[in-house]
Amino acid sequence: MSQSSRTQQLGELVLRLMAEMHRFDDGRTLPILYASKLTTPQLAVMEFVRTPCTVSAAAEHARLSRPAMSQLVDKLVRKGLIRRDLGGEDRRERRVALTKEGATLLRRITEARAARFAASLATLPPSLSTRLSMVLREVVDTLAQRDGRGARQSPTGAR
Repeated sequence: MSQSSRTQQLGELVLRLMAEMHRFDDGRTLPILYASKLTTPQLAVMEFVRTPCTVSAAAEHARLSRPAMSQLVDKLVRKGLIRRDLGGEDRRERRVALTKEGATLLRRITEARAARFAASLATLPPSLSTRLSMVLREVVDTLAQRDGRGARQSPTGAR
């Protein structure tokens, strides 16, 4: 089997895993998302700016043009979920970061997701749970290192 076939199969397996885990949501996540009136792109930008960055970096990450990202950022600023500050050395550049309200909303969404994942994983036999934990930790660390970020703390604060 070729590397691309293995990668394709692994991607499909991860999708199946996520679908199974979503069954355990029990109405935790959707009401929060619905009440916040966030779009998927807005949520993705909020996730990315957990660590403050420039508008250009957010645009590059989302693969959007700078004007498109600026519009998206404007909407999040109007909602009070992120703030835009002047850049450091380059005064033309703008940095974006979560506001206290944005961080609180993102924490609520993250906690709801974590509860969903915990509920689904609690059904696994202990030996499988242990093996999965070891493999996932290795995968997360490897992906973080490949990205150049190094291993970082999870959004919930767990390691």
